[in-house]
Amino acid sequence: MQTHNNWCNVLLTDSGFYYDSELDKPLDLLINSFKAMLQKPLAETTVLFIPTAAMHADLNAKNIANRLKNELMTIGILSDNITVHDIDGSLSEEEAMKFDVIYFTGGKTPYLAQRVFETGFDKIIKKMIFANKVYIGVSAGSMLLMSNFNVDDPNNPKFNGLGLIEAYFTAHCGDNTQIRTDLPLPHIALRENQALKLSWTGYELLDGNLQYLG
Repeated sequence: MQTHNNWCNVLLTDSGFYYDSELDKPLDLLINSFKAMLQKPLAETTVLFIPTAAMHADLNAKNIANRLKNELMTIGILSDNITVHDIDGSLSEEEAMKFDVIYFTGGKTPYLAQRVFETGFDKIIKKMIFANKVYIGVSAGSMLLMSNFNVDDPNNPKFNGLGLIEAYFTAHCGDNTQIRTDLPLPHIALRENQALKLSWTGYELLDGNLQYLG
């Protein structure tokens, strides 16, 4: 775990800000948590949108990435204030720090982690988080922040993440998902309507609108 103090604007969602991929079912607790992290109105907020995890996944992942971008606009972020970046080493630290939010979609976590570390983008991510820029993750974009994102092979450096949460979690879980007790850190079975709110002091599990729970 990093020792940098006072960072607090990290929200790791399972599936974004809307339940069941429907824009008429907002997860108000998650949306309001995001809004509370911002230091300016939504219409003035700039977002660095990273769909890299979806770029070499299946078509469904790419469609979901587009849906997540639409979610941001539905919440109140202006389309012109969303910059899409597929991690390629071209974005400088100085340019990245101009954004208020960095948003990672879901897709293939191993591919995302490979691109992040090969390009040195991990240093940019951490600098933004430690400067209290807002980090929003969805699925793979959330799992990237674990020390190791493969609960079935947690000691394999091939699956190392950024190490900013002292827990393991599994995304897209159902009611019958078993909680692992054989891991060195707590295991969380994250559901579609849930998110983990992170800070330098630890994490909190957020449950979305109860009326959408099955």
